Amino acid sequence: MQQRLFALVIAVLATTASWLTTLPWADIEPAMETAFRWNGFGTLTAEITDPEFPTNAGLEAAPLGMWVAVACLLALAAAVAMAIPKPALATPLRWIAAGATLAAAVIPIVVLLSPSTFLGRPFDAMGIGPILTDDHYDDIVGQLLERTTLIALAVVLVVLAAVCAAAALAARRSTAAACPLNVAARPENTDLAE
Repeated sequence: MQQRLFALVIAVLATTASWLTTLPWADIEPAMETAFRWNGFGTLTAEITDPEFPTNAGLEAAPLGMWVAVACLLALAAAVAMAIPKPALATPLRWIAAGATLAAAVIPIVVLLSPSTFLGRPFDAMGIGPILTDDHYDDIVGQLLERTTLIALAVVLVVLAAVCAAAALAARRSTAAACPLNVAARPENTDLAE
């Protein structure tokens, strides 16, 4: 029963992290009055009305959210494996999901600390790439990122990793409790029982 509860929590957290990846991670409208927004998959999600950029070719950001999606899929696979009876595959998947989601939690943190890893390509295509790396423009760059979404995503992924690890540890403890080593009951150790 406990593993099914873990599976439900993992599924909810993985779905939440996936949803946060589809939300805008960067929006340059407040700083530059151009309605360009990029979600975690690097997709430009705003309508292009700027005559300088008739298409979005070259304006896609780095698709870092793909790694978050892979980690969430691993967590969902672990949740499904945990929900079925006799989940032999669930044991390794719990640990793999914990590691993958913890690694994925680094992605929004890197985007917050170094926006050029995410926005470098479109900013270079627009001819404003130096804005991302020049300290003089820190206040403008600070307005570009959707900090709430990125911080929430990092927190959800860290919690997801912790729940996957807790599920793995709880499964290990329940397996050990179900198969105790009763040394005194073995026939070769009857002298220990006295």
